[in-house]
Amino acid sequence: MHAHDSLESAESKTARAIEQAERKLKLFENMLHMIEVAIWSVDVLKGQFLYVSEAVTGITGCQPDQLVDPSSWSNFVHEEDISLYEEWAKKIGQGIPATSEYRIYHKNGEARWIQARMMPVLDECGQVIQLDGMMVDTTTKKEMEAQLHRSEQRYKSMFHYNSDIICELDLDGDIRAINPAAEKITGERLYGADINFPFEEVFGGDNLHKLAHYFNLAIQGHSQHYEVSSRHQNGKSFQWSMENVPIYVSNRIEGTFVIARDVTAHKQAEAAFADREAQCRRLVELSPVAIAIYKDGEITFLNPAGEKMLGVTFEGDTYRTNIMDWVHPHDCDYALERMENTLLSGYSPPGEYRIIRADSRVIDISMISIYDSQSASIQLMFEDITVRKQAERALLEGEELNRRLIELSPEAIVLHKDYKFVYVNLAGLELFGVSDLSVLMGESIFDWIHPDFAEDVRKRLGHIYAQHCVSSLVEQQIVQADGTLIDVEVIASTIPYKGDNAGITLFRDIRERKRADEVRQRAEQRIRESEDRHYRLQTSLDRFSHDLFGVMKMSHLERRLVKEVRDVLGTDHVTIMELDSSQIKLCELHETEDGYYLKIGELRGRSKLLCIDEKPAALRIASKRVWLETIARYVSVLLDNFLLIEDLTKELEGTVSQQVTPTWLLRLLFTLSENERKSLSQDLHDSALQEQIVWYRKLEHLMLSSALPKEAQEQLGQIAQGLLDVIYQIRITCNELRPPMLKEAGLASSLHALFEFTQMRTNYSIRFHPAYIEHALNDDQLIGLYRIVQEMLANAAKHSSATEVHIGLTSSSCAVQLQYRDNGVGMKLEATEDSFNSMGIYGMKERVRSLNGTIAFRSPEDGGMAIFICIPIGE
Repeated sequence: MHAHDSLESAESKTARAIEQAERKLKLFENMLHMIEVAIWSVDVLKGQFLYVSEAVTGITGCQPDQLVDPSSWSNFVHEEDISLYEEWAKKIGQGIPATSEYRIYHKNGEARWIQARMMPVLDECGQVIQLDGMMVDTTTKKEMEAQLHRSEQRYKSMFHYNSDIICELDLDGDIRAINPAAEKITGERLYGADINFPFEEVFGGDNLHKLAHYFNLAIQGHSQHYEVSSRHQNGKSFQWSMENVPIYVSNRIEGTFVIARDVTAHKQAEAAFADREAQCRRLVELSPVAIAIYKDGEITFLNPAGEKMLGVTFEGDTYRTNIMDWVHPHDCDYALERMENTLLSGYSPPGEYRIIRADSRVIDISMISIYDSQSASIQLMFEDITVRKQAERALLEGEELNRRLIELSPEAIVLHKDYKFVYVNLAGLELFGVSDLSVLMGESIFDWIHPDFAEDVRKRLGHIYAQHCVSSLVEQQIVQADGTLIDVEVIASTIPYKGDNAGITLFRDIRERKRADEVRQRAEQRIRESEDRHYRLQTSLDRFSHDLFGVMKMSHLERRLVKEVRDVLGTDHVTIMELDSSQIKLCELHETEDGYYLKIGELRGRSKLLCIDEKPAALRIASKRVWLETIARYVSVLLDNFLLIEDLTKELEGTVSQQVTPTWLLRLLFTLSENERKSLSQDLHDSALQEQIVWYRKLEHLMLSSALPKEAQEQLGQIAQGLLDVIYQIRITCNELRPPMLKEAGLASSLHALFEFTQMRTNYSIRFHPAYIEHALNDDQLIGLYRIVQEMLANAAKHSSATEVHIGLTSSSCAVQLQYRDNGVGMKLEATEDSFNSMGIYGMKERVRSLNGTIAFRSPEDGGMAIFICIPIGE
């Protein structure tokens, strides 16, 4: 390829050069194929390979025909050698033959070293027109060079930089060389060009025999470890771990290497480790933390704390040796994951799960696991955290409960610091009229408080921030987002927050309560007025009905009615008049322009009216209107009876002039009276009593309101009790007008009930002495005896001033005897014998005569009164 013939023409020169090159190339190819050298030729102008030898396949893994584009060769170059390759290619491009060694990638991906030489072919202008080159795979040589270099470096490092002392001894035992580590370890000058000290001075003359023994073994081809100790002149003591290694040269031993390792610190550490191990074992045994060693699926060690925690004895009991057998089934997957993580990373931080003790009790533990690669075991440290977990669960439950209570509390709760909002619950957002907490966060609380209360709030909260305390319950006003003023009840307390004092305030909207208080106060006032009114009206009815027992004339009845109406209604314009019209409804109040009137009876076609010639305010109250109509019914009944009695009396006077009233007529009159009493009792029960009960039920419902304060509830309770008393009085009046169960219960039982009631309203005591009554009494006898006893008790209360009353009830074969005796003032019988001034005495006599009985009075001069009554049976 080195043809330079400037005398011939360019064309002939080129032809001959090519011919010669082809011949040489063929020869070289045959030769180089034997030594695996690849050659090629590149036409630079055409940019293609002219020739590629077969050997390129072994170097690159590509067939010659696959190398088409010379520019693609750079794709084979190792990325770390790109710059080297480009520098080489640049030199060739300048027409300078050059050799380079770099790495390429084989087709199979391996990196290989090649040595490539390129010879440029120039034209007459000095331009490169062709490149001829060869390439040899030098990978094996490179590896050998690298290995040799590493061996040299290793030896150098082992000798010069080794931390152990290395001495080279000849066959006579003299030191040929010693590395710098000797001086560093012993502190004496042992390293230098002139080595003129004996070997035993380094490792101790006391060990000369042992040193010689192992030296002789080494030169015989045997190498063994041994230990010696030495003390140097500088006072230092050492312990050595040594080995004599034979030095072979051409399979002959030419000396030995003595490798001495300073094990002084190691020996000291072993001693210290032994002491520490004993201490550690003692600590492990006495440790309150359970410690176990787990290896090959078994617990190989368990300290006393672990035995106590698991409830076993490690050496004495037969127990589950696999740690996973102790883990609660729900936590097994977690425990296995931690074991695997320990094996992979060598350590697992504290983890919590449950184990089942030998006594089946479940406890919570916290476990740390450490993998010991030397012993291929896992060290487990665990402690019982059952109490702590219970406390944590209780704390979390308490915190969650508190959080939910605050969030769901119907009362507004605000957390504030430095007079600014920090947190507001849902009820608080609603109270302030905002939809989101961000509207209030960081805002001044004074922007939401009415200015009239701002100064009081500042003082109160300043006290809260300054010290731990709870404020008193106060009322104030806040301003909603839309400007609405809200009456609230407020209480505040100190609460720790982020290392400082904050305040927590509870707001309660009291608008409804205030309205309820106002309604309650008005209701209480109405109830008090109603209670007083009903009491007065009931007292009036009671007094009026009681007084009617002694009224025997129509004029007396009318005067008594007018007086009662005037007293109750507070007016003097009350009269009774008669009207020819009979179309007016009985006992129904009618209103006129000037007043009121109602019909109380009818007399021979003429209506008798009670007229009120003004409009008193009292009649605007429904209960007083009912009272007036009720008392009119009383009068109406009596007027009818009076009219009937007058008619009968006149008729009798005309037929039986100057004769005593017949007993049958008396019985008739008394029967009519009892019927009227019965009717009046029914009217009282169905009107006044029922209305009282309705008002009591309304009051009872009002008392059930939770908005009422305790004091108001107590007052309403007292009013309710007063209404019950009024109801009781009406019932008593009804019972007096019509004795209940007289026929069913019998005379003695009915008198017992009468005496019990009378005792509660009088100052005298009653001694009742009943005997068995052999005969059945008829209705007239039962009611007659009962009314006689009533009149006896009424006279005793009004006139006798007695302290004791004795009543006896006996029977014989033909009569019933009733005896009365008291210790009162008595009376003059001769003065009242034929007088009507004592209507009670007269009434008793007529009652007894109507029953064909006899009555006798006894009143000694020293006082007292006795009455003896005998009623025949069977007549």
